Amino acid sequence: MPRITVKPDIRFRKGDSRCPLAVFIHGMGVNADFWTDPSRAKVLGGKYPLQILLAGEMEPVTSYADLAQLGFSVLTWSQARPAGPIRTAVTELRQILEEYSGHGRNGVVFICHSRGGLVARKYLEDSASSPRMVMTIATPHAGTSMAKWAAFISPLASALGKVIDNLGKREADTVFRRILRFLGSSGLRELLPGSEFYTGLKDAKKQDVRYVSIGGTNPDLLKAVAVHLPELLSKIIPESIFPEEMRDGLGDGLVSTASSVLPYGDEHRNYPQNHASLLFDKTVRDFIAEAVRPLMG
Repeated sequence: MPRITVKPDIRFRKGDSRCPLAVFIHGMGVNADFWTDPSRAKVLGGKYPLQILLAGEMEPVTSYADLAQLGFSVLTWSQARPAGPIRTAVTELRQILEEYSGHGRNGVVFICHSRGGLVARKYLEDSASSPRMVMTIATPHAGTSMAKWAAFISPLASALGKVIDNLGKREADTVFRRILRFLGSSGLRELLPGSEFYTGLKDAKKQDVRYVSIGGTNPDLLKAVAVHLPELLSKIIPESIFPEEMRDGLGDGLVSTASSVLPYGDEHRNYPQNHASLLFDKTVRDFIAEAVRPLMG
């Protein structure tokens, strides 16, 4: 198994040794700031602050801070290739867990957003060890049709950019070219339903591990601006192929509620949030805190 040669950006806060080590795995195209310092996190091609995806009254705090306050040691890192193959992130995770194994003497809890849940599943497929809990948030366990949208998003580049913040046409086009490159990345192609990654995923439920998944039912990603993204896309994408991920009540804007269900999970919850706001919603965070509380020493 190849090893990473560049020191990753690891964020770690030591807690009570009687608690498991809580490992947070971020999704595609972002970094550890999504968990640890949301005010610095950037989205939409690295151009906009995360706040554009959140309702204005939502506090930019995640379960990383909540579990640290409860006494857990908390760990996350910025994946070297956040839009690259899942196997690269798995290699990083394996080496990081080896390095911090002393903090996981009472077990490990995985809390994963989006593609991060697939990183954990692929890691556990080949691992002899068993975590105490695996929690996935908005993870496309059955894939997402997002990669198919690139051809339809292109005509919206200028118009949607101006809606966001009155960008000039040249800058808006630049931003959306970044997004289109992201949509064509090898990592995203892995997330298409029926991809080689999914057909090759052979993980199974491990004994004495609690599995919980969470999904969102609000597909409106642009929470902070006066535009309803699903309505905009419905003018471009034919009804016959309009993605379930963008249908009210059926998706969070990037992942359908059906796909967010972990196939062998013990419990699943849906919340009226979009793909990003699931991490910051107080009701979701309280549920996560209560779910891990019984694991405290």
